[in-house]
Amino acid sequence: MADSRAVLMALERMKQSHLTLHHAVARRLKINSIDAEAIAHLIADEPLTQEVLRARLLISKSAMTALVDRLVRDDFLVRHANPADRRSTLLTVSPRARHGWANGMQRVFDTMDPVAAALGPDAAAVVAEFLDRVTELQLKLADDVMRYRSEAGE
Repeated sequence: MADSRAVLMALERMKQSHLTLHHAVARRLKINSIDAEAIAHLIADEPLTQEVLRARLLISKSAMTALVDRLVRDDFLVRHANPADRRSTLLTVSPRARHGWANGMQRVFDTMDPVAAALGPDAAAVVAEFLDRVTELQLKLADDVMRYRSEAGE
């Protein structure tokens, strides 16, 4: 049985391999990694306001404006009026980007599905819960780091 350190090291290796894959997808789409990250956030959770997406990407307002303008111009994102707040817009992924992302992710799912299926339902539930909890903690840590930077005047 693996101890917690072995689990955390395996998780770190998985995160690093994910970053490598993420960068490869970005290069394939001929966009930078932050643009690919924005698309990934929207695929997982659209629609998002520009401000919510900016907070997730941890970038400045001016960088966010440039990112959205670029991805809209290149037909990766679509702006929509926000019915809940006329001062903001909602962002979604364009059909072109969704199709390209789906094709790329299908290969990932096809490759990894046998590994996940081999876990069995009980182990799969434990792994899914663990990964969800780690994800939640990482997002909280990112918020804490940004709050510390803000309080320190950086």
